Amino acid sequence: MSEFEAWKYLHILMFVFWIGTDLAVYLSARKATDPTLPFDARVLLLHWALRIELLPRTMWKAALPLGVMLSVDMGLLDLGGPGIALVWAFTLAWWAISVTGAYKYDQPLGHRLGKLNNLLTGIVGVGLIGLALASAAGHGPFDANASWLLWKVGLYGLINLMVILMLVVFDPMGVAFARMASEGSTPELEQIIGSVMSRSTIVIWATYATIALVAFIATSKVL
Repeated sequence: MSEFEAWKYLHILMFVFWIGTDLAVYLSARKATDPTLPFDARVLLLHWALRIELLPRTMWKAALPLGVMLSVDMGLLDLGGPGIALVWAFTLAWWAISVTGAYKYDQPLGHRLGKLNNLLTGIVGVGLIGLALASAAGHGPFDANASWLLWKVGLYGLINLMVILMLVVFDPMGVAFARMASEGSTPELEQIIGSVMSRSTIVIWATYATIALVAFIATSKVL
């Protein structure tokens, strides 16, 4: 197996584990909104959803360096050793901040790291969209003739922004469950939980569709 084939294989696994495991997160969280279940069961489902989410969260970050390695091997991006090392170092730091924040979601440290993660994710998203547009104009690091790659980079940047929206939209769910722990189930709280899940569903499935589109573009190179 060549180096390129190895990176390509890892890239495929990244897509599979990203969408596949995130679907388990979505289904667990959705079932947690069922008011007919005991409160303890609902909290357990939500807790496991947040734990399972650590895997797609990791795959989402891994997309950045794996995509860079493939682009370099294909001769569509010239970064050099220091540039590649910087991408990997940033990704590892970004991943550590994100995963630690998610793991300690119910602690002050988790809240602070979550905000930092959103900031970094926003920078990555806007930055990649900007690089894709600059490259299309002939002023960026990517080969302007590889339009499929520019679409892939730009859409991955968009996915990062969609993930931030997803996290922001879903955030009131935790507050509602915290209130339910002390107040019990009320029509008001159930309405809040149901509304949060409905809004989250729209963002989640739009994100899945965009991820699938990126995978299709990367495979077919139709654009």
